[in-house]
Amino acid sequence: MERALASYHPIVSFLFFVVVIGMSMLYMHPVLLLISLISAIIYSTILNKEKFKQTLSFASIIILGAIIANAMFVNRGFTVLFYFRQNPVTLESISYGLCAGIMMASVVVWFSCYNEIITSDKFLYIFGKTFPSIALMISMVLRLIPKLTEQTKIIAKSQKTVGLDYSEGNLKMKIKSSMRILSILVTWALEDAVQTADSMKARGYGIKGRTNFSIYRFIKRDMIMLGIIGTIGLFLFMGYINGYGNLMFYPSIENIRFDGLYIAVYLSFFLITLLPSFLEIVEEYKWKYSEWMD
Repeated sequence: MERALASYHPIVSFLFFVVVIGMSMLYMHPVLLLISLISAIIYSTILNKEKFKQTLSFASIIILGAIIANAMFVNRGFTVLFYFRQNPVTLESISYGLCAGIMMASVVVWFSCYNEIITSDKFLYIFGKTFPSIALMISMVLRLIPKLTEQTKIIAKSQKTVGLDYSEGNLKMKIKSSMRILSILVTWALEDAVQTADSMKARGYGIKGRTNFSIYRFIKRDMIMLGIIGTIGLFLFMGYINGYGNLMFYPSIENIRFDGLYIAVYLSFFLITLLPSFLEIVEEYKWKYSEWMD
């Protein structure tokens, strides 16, 4: 079954991720960042339930690393909690590191969701006509890590079948087996890049006047969803420009406000980040209802 957000026109799906990832990177406010991270984890779990623990662990490592790094290297702030090697560790530096870590973790999780929804074909469809070379390069870069990870697993399994398991033997044998896998992976990556380039060239990619066949149609529901995402995104950006997306941490932590436009910004960001999860729930309900009717 196709994912609900993926069933919309590529421009609609792409705009959603631009708004959510863009605002998550701009914001430095604990409420908004928590909304982004929780929503990202929920949607990532819906897309791939098996990776829930992995996603949670990865996000925790990023957050913990940011807290430690900021606390150790930034000594600003009035509230000194303790001293580490004669350097003050302040509540403000820990709080800022926590928010920075949540921001980085949420962006990483949202990008993992992006890779599930926006395929290379969709990305090339959006930007291929205007920026063919750049679009192809970015598309290949975004696919690189998932492709290399998957290919590494395939190579490791094939090596295991011929008795060259990298997890067995002493340290020297493990290193030798791992280097063999790395060598095969690098060779495969270079060959794949050359084949992709030759294939695109043979198909006339990037040549002026080249026609394109598209399976995507921009219909009424795409227009409605584009309007919703665009309106909320514009409101959030205007709110950020006017100071509704940042919290002061230094020299002391500013109070978190829950009044007026702050509540409107919180709710708007909450709605747009949970939008794909809501669409998935509605789609699943439709499928179950249709099966029950049959």
